[in-house]
Formats: sequence, C-alpha cells, structure tokens
Amino acid sequence: MVWALVLALVFSGTAWGWEVTVAFTNDLHTYSPRLASLASILAQADLVLDAGDTWEDTHRGTGQAEAWATMTTMAGLGYDAMVLGNHETYLGPRLLAQLIGTAPFPVLATNLKSDLPTRRWVVIEVRGIRILILGVLWDLALIWPGWELGDPAGSARQALAEAPEHELFILLGHMDFERAKTVAAALPECDLFVLGHNHRFLTEPIWVGTVPIVQAGQHGQAVGLARLTAEGFASYELIRQPAPAALPSLWLPAALALLVLALWPRS
Repeated sequence: MVWALVLALVFSGTAWGWEVTVAFTNDLHTYSPRLASLASILAQADLVLDAGDTWEDTHRGTGQAEAWATMTTMAGLGYDAMVLGNHETYLGPRLLAQLIGTAPFPVLATNLKSDLPTRRWVVIEVRGIRILILGVLWDLALIWPGWELGDPAGSARQALAEAPEHELFILLGHMDFERAKTVAAALPECDLFVLGHNHRFLTEPIWVGTVPIVQAGQHGQAVGLARLTAEGFASYELIRQPAPAALPSLWLPAALALLVLALWPRS
C-alpha cells in the first residue's frame, strides 16, 4: 500500500511541484536574422511567446517579403503563440489574414472583432499544466473598416469567464506601459504579463500588485526568460545579444588612396 502511494506521487506531474520556463520576444520588426540567432536560448523554454510588432517595420519600409520571412523563422523556432501589435495592422487585412492563417501557431487578439483568423485565447498544456494565454492590443493600432477594438481589460475579463479551466494565466499585451499597468491592475490573477510596444529592456519585472510585467527590448537584441512554479512567479532573466560587429571605416583608406593617386608622378 505504501509503495503504491509512493509510485502514484512519483508519476504525478504536480505532486512534487512543477516549473514552466517561458521565453519571449517583442518588437522584432522583421529582424529575422537576429531572431534566428536566439535559437539556442529559445530551445531552453517550455513555451515561446511574442508580444507583437513582429511582422512589419515602417522605419525600414518593410513589406510582404520581410513579413513572410519573419513568420517562417518563428515557425521554425517553435513559437507557441503571439499577439498582434499595431504594426501588424499596417500590413492590411488581406496580407495579415494570409499570414495568420498560414502561421502554425495561434495569433491572439482577445479584444479585436474582425474577420481575421485570430483567436481570443489558447490553452496549451505543458508537463500536465494547462496554461491559458490571452492577447490584447491597443495603442496606434490601425482599425480597418469592419473591425472593432474593445477595451483590453474588459475583453480579457470576459474571456477569462468563458475560457476553459487552467492552472496558469499568461497575458500577452501590446500597448503603452501606463495603459498596461491599468490592465494588470484589473487582472490580479495574471501570473505573467509579457508586454510589447515601448522597446524597453527590462532587467527586472515591473510589478502591479501581484502581476509581473516583463519586456525584452526590440529587434531581437534580447530574449526574456521567466520561470513560473506552483508557488507563482519564481524568476526572470533578460538575456542580451552581443551587438553586431561594426563594419570597419573605409573613408580614411579611401582618402589616402586618392591622395597617393593625385601625387603619383605621371610619365
């Protein structure tokens, strides 16, 4: 009888506690080569998430080719879910629908009503732990005809009431920090709030009550690793990528070459 109890505890996924490692990025803005360099770090995680502004970069004038390349890279790296950012909406409904429909991971937009194939939530099971993930966006999003963007906190609260049972609740958000703090305050049961939009390299979480807000900079220059346990938020680490090597300056050698040519005696 005693041995039966011991074996039951050994093979129970939650009897001895558990730990889930979440890796995340945000504001990649189609820097897919740098994203690929994060592969070894992302592979350490049980769950890989992204907080939006991933498939478009207005500053560099990116378009369809860069969006598809980034989505394909994410698929190859095993991303589990992402939330739409405002830059995704700039791609237009047609291209965005194609990207979302092709992506092998769910694209979340809990507070957006549209004909896009987004999802209000997803429940992912990791080591027997059911993890509910919601995704909300707001600031600077382009709302196309037929779309309706609802209040992030209210939409998330309604989704929580309708979602399946779960042990962990992770919120992906793409919005300004001040608005995010308001959303976090309205969702105290949130175990982790992964935020995009402000491009901040947070080395420590910003706490709103019991909710930790984390963010990993921009352009694939960093990845965040958060560890969640049965006791709650356990640890967080921001891993910075080395800056790309600067190209050597060529102006001085070029100037010297021109000077030599100018002074070289002509026959």
